[in-house]
This record gives sequence, C-alpha cells and structure tokens, in this order.
Amino acid sequence: MRYLGLDLGWTPRDSSGGVVLEPVEGGVRVVSADSLRAHEDTLRWITRNRGRGGCILAVNAPVIVENLSGPRPCDRLLQEHFNRYRIDEYANNTVSASHPRTMAKGLQRMGFDVDPASTGNERLVETHTQSGQVLLFGVDRPVRMKTGPIGSRKESVARLRELIAERLFTGSPKLLMSPPLEGLMTAHLPDLNGTRLGELEERIEALIVAYVAAWLGENGVEGCAYLGDQQRGYILLPDPSRLAGA
Repeated sequence: MRYLGLDLGWTPRDSSGGVVLEPVEGGVRVVSADSLRAHEDTLRWITRNRGRGGCILAVNAPVIVENLSGPRPCDRLLQEHFNRYRIDEYANNTVSASHPRTMAKGLQRMGFDVDPASTGNERLVETHTQSGQVLLFGVDRPVRMKTGPIGSRKESVARLRELIAERLFTGSPKLLMSPPLEGLMTAHLPDLNGTRLGELEERIEALIVAYVAAWLGENGVEGCAYLGDQQRGYILLPDPSRLAGA
C-alpha cells in the first residue's frame, strides 16, 4: 500500500505538488516529492506512483462537487468547526472548482473509490490542510503559505517544517527520515527565488496531504473526523483525539 498526497492546482495549467509515502517498519517514509507542471503531468504522476499493492490518494482540493453555486454543506461544516482558528473560507461549486472536480471524476473512472472506508485497492479522499494542521499540530492558527511577501513566506515554510519535525516525526504513524524528506526539510530558504519557493511550498503541502492518507491507512476511518457525505461532498481530517489512549 502506498500513500499519495496531492496539493492540486486549481486550473489545468497550475502547478501542483505530489508526495509518495510508503509504510516501513516503525512508520512511513517519503519515497519521492515532486513538482508537477500541469494537468497531464499530474495524471502521469498518479499513474506512475499508484503502486501494485494499491494506494490511498489524498487531495487538498474538492473531490465531490455537485452544487451549481455557493459552498457545499461540508464547506459550511468546516467553517462551523474551524472558523475560530481562522482557516481560509472557500465556496466550492461546479464553477469555482471545475478543474479539481474534472480530475476527481477522471480518477474515479481509473478505479479510485471515494469511500474512505472502502476495502478496495485504491481510495481517493479529500482533505483540508489548514484544518489538518490544527488537529495534528495542536496550533491555534494554521501556518499559511503561498501568500504575502517572499520573506514572510519563507518564515512560514520554516515554521511549518518545525511543526512537522516536532509532531509528525513522533506521530502515529511516525514520519521517518529519508533523502527526499531531508531535501524538503533542509532546503536553504535564502537561496530560493519566488518560483523555487512556490515549488517547495507545494511539496511541503503535499507532504501533509500524504500524511493524511497514511493516517487513514494506518488508523482507519475511526481515527478521522468526517465532515459531509459521499453524495454532496466530504472532507476527511486526521483526529488524534479519536485514537485509543488519547
């Protein structure tokens, strides 16, 4: 079983970040962390990394979108539960989320099941990294990347790397060091221009998304918060408070 995380661009021409995790003795390790240039590159990445033993693909973008306007019910639920943490607010519908919706439907035709509790070989789930940060890291405010002056963006990357090291290296599952992960965690921020910084931000975001996939794979849906339904859309979040002994 592989755990894939995709920080998906919102238009076919937008870049994305993709991270692959594999379970090993004692935890999970990063196999690869890639910058993906466009829609076709992203599909090739998924096909190449889905693995013979199956995979869970988590996406930081809407997966099930059927409403023509306004937000989905699960978007409203997300705001209801996490608004006090000042997460970003989105109104996901068939217009605003056209590309993620098209991508998700294509993945379902490839055999991915959107039921997080499925016993099938390949699952596709939607998550939300800002809310995931609140639950995984215990922070009062999620770390925001990709916006603001380049200096503040670099500070956000540095802070998020600190949180990953503090919480995920000792998490359940444990995120174990590997050369691709070391590359993400030690990239020298002062040397990065805006383009290179953006690529790093996407890969780090994808790392958190892949960790959510691993969380689901290792802890089951019982260890997750689930907002919404499979007809109108849902958001799956890792919830340490649901684990035995928490």
